[in-house]
Amino acid sequence: MTIDPKGINGFLAIVENGNFEKAAKKLGITTSALSIRVSTLEKIIGEQLLIRKRPFILTETGHILYEHALQLRNLEVSLIEKISKIAC
Repeated sequence: MTIDPKGINGFLAIVENGNFEKAAKKLGITTSALSIRVSTLEKIIGEQLLIRKRPFILTETGHILYEHALQLRNLEVSLIEKISKIAC
């Protein structure tokens, strides 16, 4: 199983912005493109992440993914900072 970073970033954007429209705007993509990213992520994981109603509701799997996705983003930031220090 390989998870596309765009799917993770899209999922994070939805959770952090509160809805698909704001998240899509922040990412510079259409809401349908964002929906496809999240649907693809759900297919890869094999579980529903969001209950799609207004406002959306995170499933238990969605909560778990969100926690781990935040950790991944923090690791990415830390990695970039450490590499930048070496490169300077």
